[in-house]
Amino acid sequence: MTYRDRREARVERLDEWAGKREERAAAVLRAGEPFTSDHAFNTQPGHIPFRARLIAREDRAHESLGKAASMRSRADSIEAQLATSIYDDDPDAIEQLRARIARLEAERDAAKAANAAYRKEHRAQLAAMESPYQRNQAMPYPSYYFQNLSGNLSRQRARLIRLERSASTADGMPS
Repeated sequence: MTYRDRREARVERLDEWAGKREERAAAVLRAGEPFTSDHAFNTQPGHIPFRARLIAREDRAHESLGKAASMRSRADSIEAQLATSIYDDDPDAIEQLRARIARLEAERDAAKAANAAYRKEHRAQLAAMESPYQRNQAMPYPSYYFQNLSGNLSRQRARLIRLERSASTADGMPS
């Protein structure tokens, strides 16, 4: 079983658990409906043990609904991660990484071109700025954007090399 399969199974379990909690809570709330709309029952003075049990039961049902919402939220976040993640044991991980690296390189080239066009178009304004920080912040893509992108590219390339090595050794070829 791959990591992706385990994550998908986790999503299914969380959805199943949330569904059970929602069904049980809905049943409890339906059972208490005749009493929640009874004005005399709700406003009668003094302690009524049945009313206290009903309120406690409905409080637990609402807590269960909150827990079910939390489980659904966790399942949704795992599904969002599954949609964008590349796991090492995915059968097409190497191809996905190559595509991601190509996309990041294209993004970097487009940003460089945008900055070059901006420099060319606003040469006088950039020259009039006093500090390099102001010039950097005036650009469409500041320098930290390129540092982050280069770091991501380096990390993805290293991961690709590692995966290619492990795939070649798994195929029986020496590295």
